[in-house]
Amino acid sequence: MATEHINGNGSDEPVESSAAVTHSEHFQTLLDAGLPRKVAVKLDEIYIAGLVSHSDLDDRAIEALKEFNEEGALQVLLQFKDSDLSHVQNKSAFLCGVMKTYRQREKQGTKVSDSTKGPDEAKIKALLEKTGYTLDVTTGQRKYGGPPPGSTHAGVQPTVGTEIFVGKIPRDLFEDELVPLFEKAGPIWDLRLMMDPLSGLNRGYAFITFCTKEAALQAVKLCNNNEIRPGKHLGVCISVGLNDVILYHQPDDKKKNRGFCFLEYDDHKTAAQARRRLMSGKVKVWGNVVTVEWADPIEDPDPEVMAKVKVLFVRNLASTVTEELLEKTFCQFGKLERVKKLKDYAFIHFEERDSAVKALAEMHGKDLEGEQIEIVFAKPPDQKRKERKAQRQAAKTQMYDEYYYYGPPHITGVRGPAEVAEGPEQASSRDVEWERGSRLVLTR
Repeated sequence: MATEHINGNGSDEPVESSAAVTHSEHFQTLLDAGLPRKVAVKLDEIYIAGLVSHSDLDDRAIEALKEFNEEGALQVLLQFKDSDLSHVQNKSAFLCGVMKTYRQREKQGTKVSDSTKGPDEAKIKALLEKTGYTLDVTTGQRKYGGPPPGSTHAGVQPTVGTEIFVGKIPRDLFEDELVPLFEKAGPIWDLRLMMDPLSGLNRGYAFITFCTKEAALQAVKLCNNNEIRPGKHLGVCISVGLNDVILYHQPDDKKKNRGFCFLEYDDHKTAAQARRRLMSGKVKVWGNVVTVEWADPIEDPDPEVMAKVKVLFVRNLASTVTEELLEKTFCQFGKLERVKKLKDYAFIHFEERDSAVKALAEMHGKDLEGEQIEIVFAKPPDQKRKERKAQRQAAKTQMYDEYYYYGPPHITGVRGPAEVAEGPEQASSRDVEWERGSRLVLTR
């Protein structure tokens, strides 16, 4: 440990007191990395407190922290420090999640109050000590178990039919209330509670996998419509191959969804069974009648075609970003044909391919009006999709095929965005690569 005299603001200006402040051996490394002194001091305090070690944070997290102004970086570190990191396995990814959440809150002018910071950690600790299960926390999910301790279940990972979907969960409810209720049905393999990083509360649903099919069926029988709190009844059903529920928020109001979601299933057969049941008219989703159809897949274009694309797809745009600002930002890389912004994404048309390549290399991941933008080459229009749409319209079938699902721009080989001549509203990216015919789109 090295010591030096600094003032209360973290600078090396003269001080009247002779009190010495101890820094860790990594303090100079933080300064050399380009962090402002006050930010380096705050992060070093976290090191010294033993909440996280320097080796826990990779270069990506440090570089991301440098993109904030000093006040913002200090607030991020304060929130990071106040988080319960005892259950966080990847602390570097967690810090990046905190930074992303901070930007989103700053954009909306909201903050987390003391009453919505999360669960009662004393109760969570008591639960883990009692059951012997582990808890892995990220900014988007809390995973209890998986696998469970050997004293509970020493067998192989459960197969199809052992997972249930739990909906209508009160947003401020956590494992300390869910586990005691559901473990009555049988041993739990894992419980995945989906989290909203903006509010610090859960998203209202969870997936629970049991060690046996019998326990899963018993959980539905015991817990469906269970009044877990006064006036709050859970909705529980067998997951039957449901891998994910993908819900998108309004670009200008993250508290509201866009009125549709995607249901991702294991295979086409399972999705078809769910579709028939949902289309029967007998099933309501939390009291609402819904329309359900197949999500339209996007074909991968020929690599030779993609090699000639001169249009960039830019997503995660702040509401304050205008077409004029986009033109000013991207014209430095070459002459533009046109710029079109739609909701929280835009298409940038260059005259030359080389200009688009330069813009992609320079601007991907950069901050624009407080948001980190993501860029990928736009896909050419899908002619087969247009033909399918025309056939459906001719049959006068009410469809919602204008909503598209795109793979994340930052993952190679996953389907990217496509610009369509009709100018539909496309859904945001999602870190899932999906099999044709296994996804449904559900609309109110």
